[in-house]
Parts: sequence; C-alpha cells; structure tokens
Amino acid sequence: PSRTMIMTGRYVWNIPGNRAPEVESPPNFLNTAAENSMAAVFNRAGYDTFRTCKKGNSYPQANAKFDMVRDATKRGGAVETGSAWHADQVLDYLGQRGLEKDSDPFLIYFGLSHPHDPRRALPELARKYGATNDDAPLDEPNPNAPPLPVNYLPAHPFHHGHPELRDEVSVPGVERRRDEATVRNELGREYACIENIDRQVGRVIQKLEAMGELENTYVIFTSDHGIAVGRHGLMGKQNLYEHTWRVPFIVRGPGVKAGSTASGFIYLSDVLPTLCDLAGIKIPDEVDGKSFRPVLEGKSDRVRDLVYGVYCGGTKPGMRCIKTADGWKLIEYNVLGKEVRETQLFNLNENPHEFIDEHHG
Repeated sequence: PSRTMIMTGRYVWNIPGNRAPEVESPPNFLNTAAENSMAAVFNRAGYDTFRTCKKGNSYPQANAKFDMVRDATKRGGAVETGSAWHADQVLDYLGQRGLEKDSDPFLIYFGLSHPHDPRRALPELARKYGATNDDAPLDEPNPNAPPLPVNYLPAHPFHHGHPELRDEVSVPGVERRRDEATVRNELGREYACIENIDRQVGRVIQKLEAMGELENTYVIFTSDHGIAVGRHGLMGKQNLYEHTWRVPFIVRGPGVKAGSTASGFIYLSDVLPTLCDLAGIKIPDEVDGKSFRPVLEGKSDRVRDLVYGVYCGGTKPGMRCIKTADGWKLIEYNVLGKEVRETQLFNLNENPHEFIDEHHG
C-alpha cells in the first residue's frame, strides 16, 4: 500500500488494489486511477519520466506510465547484483540526456531492492559491520557486529496476529531465531546494505552536480516502511512501532535549508501533491494527501496534528494506531479472531523507544 500511496497521493483506504472486504472500488479502478498517478501527471506537464526499482509488490499500471522503466530485483552481494545496478540505470539515463542535450524537466523514481532481505552485503561492508552472508546459525556474535537495539526482546509478549508470517519465520539467516548472535549479524547485514545504498545515492547526486542540475533538483529520500530486526522481539515490518511505522524522510532542494528538521506529520500520500506544488502542476482532484511545501520552506513545522496507522495484512481487523503532535501514541490490536485484544499507550516524549513491561523484567 505504501508505494501505491506514493504513486497516487491517495489514503490507504482509497488506493487502487485495496482488497479490504468493506471497500468497494469502481470498475476498472486499477487502470483509471493510474491516469492520475505520479508519472502520468508529470508526463502531461511536459516532464520526461524514468523509473528503476525492484519488481513486485507495487502498482504495475502506474509504473507503466513512466516513459522509461528499468525494473529488476537486485539483492545480491556483488556490485553487479546489488544496489549499484539500480544506480547504474539512473546514471545511464542521465548520461543519455546529456549526450542528447535534452533540456526537458525530468522526474526520476530511483528505487532499490535492498535493504529488504535477503540482505546479501558487499563483502567489504559485511566485514566492516561484523556480519556474514552465510545463513547458517551462529554460535556467538561477532564482536564487531552492531550492538543489540536498546528495545530488543527475545520474543514479543503476544502474537502479532499474522500466523506463519514470512518476515517473522523465513528471513534467510534468521528464520525463527532471536538470539543475540543472529540479531546482531542481521543488523550488520542491514547496515552494510544501507551504506551501499548511501554510496549509490551519492553517485547520482555527484552526476546531477556534474551536469549542473543539482541546484535545480529536489531530491527526496524515503522508504515504504521501516523494519524491526530484533526490536520488540520482532523481525519484520508488520507492526506499528516507531522503528517500523515511521520512515526516513530527507529532502534536498531549492528553498530547503540544509540541516533543518521538522516533525512534518506527513503521510507518504503527501508526496505527490507536494511534488506537484513544487513543480507548479495542478494537484489532481482525486488526491487525498496534502502538500507539505510550507514545512520544506520552514514556514510550518507540520501539516496535521494527528496521524493514523494501520496494518491489516494478517488476521482481521488487525492493528490500528494514532499519534498526536504532543507525543502520545496509542496502538490497538484486534487479531486472531479477537483472541488477542491488546492496547498500548506510549508517551513518546518520555519513552521514544516504546519500552514495554518486558523490557524492564
């Protein structure tokens, strides 16, 4: 859902492809909604559009609207089979624009396959973070591996509501294990993959600078979700704790003060209307999100006072949460046919890591 929210600017309940039983979509909605997706909107405004990303778990009808698409899943531990491949596609596209002296404005969707598992790291970066790409169980942690997260638990105190969930039982090199050596090794592999992503983003930024385009380009770095990797006894992304629900969001561009921060209180569905606002393009009427341009320009700290979260990929109705601008967060669990009914209340100002009773046992 997150990637479709980015593509369409729609809230999670209004996105095409929503399979919730209580949601009725218009006929042919996947195709009609794609006509006002990100690439389609920018194509009509005279932009050249390019996309590279992993395959699957996205919105193919919207992806196909990009002028050029080079998608492939690259999670290998070598240069040619990892994140560098995606960066190479962007660099090749920019290089071709330079050769052709193409002066049209452009929109690039630069997605990557890592750090999603299997997290096969480049050997040099795996060594840096004390990790191994070998999936065999480890007897003890590598002393150079990252420390356990402060909110690590060997098990979550109650069932997350998604029986035999792949991310909790089948991650290569982890499976059902939550011991220190396994978790620290997986963190090391994750950090190694992320550093490689940083390198690839850096390559593209250097190319934009060499072309004289950087100062006239907005660069947005974000993700569709976070990940647990041992925090709260979980491994995957199917939860509403901050480490998983709250995604990174970094923006560089004209009018954005370097080093500035803001709470934002944005959704990924706010990306499309914000891009339209920055580019002077009419925001499609179907968009639910808000432009956070005032936040980027330092005129406001946030665009709303409440944000809501949902996970209903497992047993229904699932998990819901609400977070307020003054730091309170409530998570409600209703899963496994109401067998698990739990409520958690956090004051994030005092408890930013969302410690629960089991952390103090």
